[in-house]
Amino acid sequence: CLFTAYGYSSIAVATVVYHVQPFILLLLAAMLGQEALPVRKLPWLLLALIGVALSSGLLQGGHAASAAGVLLTLAAATLYAVATLATQRLKRLAPAQIAMLQMVIGVLALAAPAWQLATSAQFSAKAWAAVAVLGLVHTAWMYTLMYAAFQRLSAQAIAGLSFIYPVVAVLVDLLWFGHHPAPVQALGMVLILLAVWAYRRPGK
Repeated sequence: CLFTAYGYSSIAVATVVYHVQPFILLLLAAMLGQEALPVRKLPWLLLALIGVALSSGLLQGGHAASAAGVLLTLAAATLYAVATLATQRLKRLAPAQIAMLQMVIGVLALAAPAWQLATSAQFSAKAWAAVAVLGLVHTAWMYTLMYAAFQRLSAQAIAGLSFIYPVVAVLVDLLWFGHHPAPVQALGMVLILLAVWAYRRPGK
């Protein structure tokens, strides 16, 4: 859903919309009776969301997004929140086992369209290498680490820490591609870190 949404809207718009998932996670956790909704901490989550909007550069570029792009991104965010809650219930399975089973099921579900694309398109060696890195690093290793964290953290903690992702994305863009963040983007990064720090403070 998320990758399809990129075809209907800019990556900046999709990133901002996708980061409503901490709110969806908290609402689902409250609806399922797993954790009470942290009303006192919601202002910090809203501050972090504002920081996401600023750090993405969305407010400067004025990108437009179609309804289909927004709906697909919201669907992806909801599915991600559901996956987070499901992982918390799988405490008897090792994180690596969860990631492996997820990949096996994904292979079976997407085998037909993926094979059709691979045989019809002319994939270069560089493209295959990129796909291999995505599979080994982004999927296998990253999901193993992520699921290990999900099994140890509450939904509230996961929601608060989720906003660190856009800060890391901007930093990688700076260090790897040399793209310096605009002052507004830097302000957004500061707001995110401030909100996460305040959110994680006990008793606040």
